[in-house]
Amino acid sequence: PTLQNSDKVLINRIAYMLASPKEGDVIVFLPNGNENSHLYIKRVVATPGDVVHIQNGRLYVNGLIEENTKIAYDKMIDAGIAANPIVLGLNEYFVLGDNRNSSEDSRTADIGLIKKEDIKGRAWFFLGESGFGFIK
Repeated sequence: PTLQNSDKVLINRIAYMLASPKEGDVIVFLPNGNENSHLYIKRVVATPGDVVHIQNGRLYVNGLIEENTKIAYDKMIDAGIAANPIVLGLNEYFVLGDNRNSSEDSRTADIGLIKKEDIKGRAWFFLGESGFGFIK
């Protein structure tokens, strides 16, 4: 987990004009395109065409269990809408917070799947009480 609630984040707003988000990217978006909402910052774990399923607290993408050697995630207590397999449509992304048991993300109906047009950019750099640096 990189970011804290009080951190300031710089957003690369042109990153996805030329390319699409990929797995592992940290994106900034408005849930369901709601202009009255605050911006959310989450990590992309699945991209268009992928099948997402959370079973026994673990993330499966296209039938394979997530294996991320950089970050050790706790088992998820609540699978939410991903308790059953979800097939992502064209321009849809599934996002999770790095602190998965304290995150409002694609598992909740309020956030759900993220459409490309609702993505404001890629989180690029942060500055906070714990320090500063590039977001990976």
